[in-house]
Amino acid sequence: MGTSTWHRSPETEAWKRVRELYAQPDPSPREVVARIVAALEPETRAGMGDSAAATCLGTVIAGVQRVQKVGMGATLQGLGVGLAPAAVQMAAGLRGRAEEVIAAEGFASRFGDLALEAVGTAALAIATLSTSGAGIMELPLSVAEENFARFGRERRLHEAAALFVGHDLDRTFRYFVARDVGDFIGGEGIPSVSHANRLEDAVAAHCRQAWERLALDAFEDDLGAVVELSPRGRVETLSPIMAAGVGRGLDRLGAGGL
Repeated sequence: MGTSTWHRSPETEAWKRVRELYAQPDPSPREVVARIVAALEPETRAGMGDSAAATCLGTVIAGVQRVQKVGMGATLQGLGVGLAPAAVQMAAGLRGRAEEVIAAEGFASRFGDLALEAVGTAALAIATLSTSGAGIMELPLSVAEENFARFGRERRLHEAAALFVGHDLDRTFRYFVARDVGDFIGGEGIPSVSHANRLEDAVAAHCRQAWERLALDAFEDDLGAVVELSPRGRVETLSPIMAAGVGRGLDRLGAGGL
């Protein structure tokens, strides 16, 4: 079920408390996020780390490892995309690869759709972590290559994994807000579509920032084996890591801070 079809949040007391914020003047993104975390059902929490999400995480990590091993140019060619602009092509290539695997393995899910979006945004974030002032479209291939490769070379795959989880939380909470906030546009809390968009952006940014505090370093060795694993082997290895990242992120966001 794709994210293009919106469903309102459940009619539970906890979700009603979330929706109450949208009717209040200037709703706090931090409080919106905390209330959403409190409202999440166990099956929703589990779904956020499903096989499709784990596949997306594995695709990003394998991309880092490939760049470290064979370089950005060969990695892009292997993904079937162009060489420039390198950051954009890498994001598109990794998303396309994850989408292919999810379809072939029958992993498709709503949270998988959101995780696919996170593959692209996480890849762009990795490629541009050190840009020397260059924009995404002008970023030299050599700079994107170095930014990717160093995560593997310096045994920082756990940081790349945490960064992906942060972007996945960004996309997921943006979805949680978007499926309800339209009902409140024109009211005191959300006077216009632009106000709704700004709230979604602020919520997403707050969630994305959680990545730096997820502490996934204990999984470095498991992440290092990802590139050699089959799609189902990756899911088996990465599902606990994805669950740990999402769980730790939700704990921090639910507490109202980072």
